[in-house]
Amino acid sequence: MKRISFFLLCVLLFTESFAQVQSPAQFLGYNLGEKFTPHWRIVEYFRHVAAGAPSLVKLEQYGTTYEGRPLMVAYVSSSNNISGLENIRTNNLRLAASLDNNRGSLQNAPAVVWLSYNVHGNEASSSEVSMQTIYELVNPSNQQSKQWLQNTVVIIDPCLNPDGRDRYVSWFNSVVGKQYNPSM
Repeated sequence: MKRISFFLLCVLLFTESFAQVQSPAQFLGYNLGEKFTPHWRIVEYFRHVAAGAPSLVKLEQYGTTYEGRPLMVAYVSSSNNISGLENIRTNNLRLAASLDNNRGSLQNAPAVVWLSYNVHGNEASSSEVSMQTIYELVNPSNQQSKQWLQNTVVIIDPCLNPDGRDRYVSWFNSVVGKQYNPSM
């Protein structure tokens, strides 16, 4: 009886944590593609997702741009893989023969997928897509993602070039009118 109660409590807590994760449209107040999102809002969204699904998402800041914007990656996977990220990293180094002390093992090693967005400042839609991607990976109703994340660690860098992106977004917002111009 205690095990069943504990299991139900875990399921409830697991479901509750996802109920707090909003889609990008809910969080931003507009549908992706209706306007460009500034970098600080993209960072806020990634933090929102990480706070709402801490067992599936780990954020890490790896630097700061010349203009002071954070550079970050999000690790997305199953809770088992997220809790064992350091072991997965070490095993991958061994598999790549970067660590001489041991050879790595392919057995039970998850695939690592790295998704980088917005390397050029005027690739404005790519960081928008990064928000939808992380949402779909943690969305509890997306059964396919749940299956993938059992054997995969997805690393998402939502914006490689935040300074260039914000420069473009700022310019675009200063010249856009009420009527969309598809040639801009």
